[in-house]
Amino acid sequence: MKILVCIKQVPDKDARLVLDDAGRGIVQADLNWEVNESDRYAVETGLRLKQTLGQGEVVVCTLGPDRARKALNTALAMGADRGIHLSDPDYRGGDPMTVARVLAAVARSEQAELVLCGTRSDDEGYGQTPILLAGLLDRPAVFLTMGVEVQDGSLKVIRELEAGRQEESIVPLPAVLAIQSGIYEVRYTSLKGIMAAKRKKVTQPTPTELGLSSDQIGGTGQRIEVLSMAPPEAGGHCEFIEADKPDVAARELVEKLRREAKVI
Repeated sequence: MKILVCIKQVPDKDARLVLDDAGRGIVQADLNWEVNESDRYAVETGLRLKQTLGQGEVVVCTLGPDRARKALNTALAMGADRGIHLSDPDYRGGDPMTVARVLAAVARSEQAELVLCGTRSDDEGYGQTPILLAGLLDRPAVFLTMGVEVQDGSLKVIRELEAGRQEESIVPLPAVLAIQSGIYEVRYTSLKGIMAAKRKKVTQPTPTELGLSSDQIGGTGQRIEVLSMAPPEAGGHCEFIEADKPDVAARELVEKLRREAKVI
């Protein structure tokens, strides 16, 4: 089985983000970057499926500038077989639809039976790319995947629902799965894996090689336009309840929750 894992490089969770002069994005200079959290779980899922099957290939793909090569190297060091870096400038500046369109072209060119993505990116957080990708490929999709097992040419998939509930489904291949964080424990990259990653093949297909025109991808083909961005406004206040006895304070608190906050 050939498994394509789509990953994204995002700013470090602890990075201090500053809006650019246009107010439509962040200043990217001097930021630390890392692999998107749920995408790391997608890589781990692909590696475990290959290990269970005893055969196959795990190919990781990312879209981004030269610095995104570091994200590929991380996945290759984890054990992925080879990488695809969509580094052409025409790919950049798009929205979930244009990204999905590019990834769909990659999936077709690779003839991947299974495509794995993270549920959503930690930076933009749209959570739409996996489902759009499945639609473009005309494949079944499962969101918030918390378990997957190959069974006789199909997949037994466990999906996370609300209130701690789960749903089990049988999904035919080929398919697209959006992997939820926490599905497995993600392995650490060993020194041996890091050294091996340097010898693994990474290709950089152009839009033309993938059969895509410039008006379908990147900023030209996007359907979503960010008009402005702003940091969240501080709100709320703190009120201290003063009382001589705990039961009096408790009654006053309950009264405020009922009449003012209206949460009970």
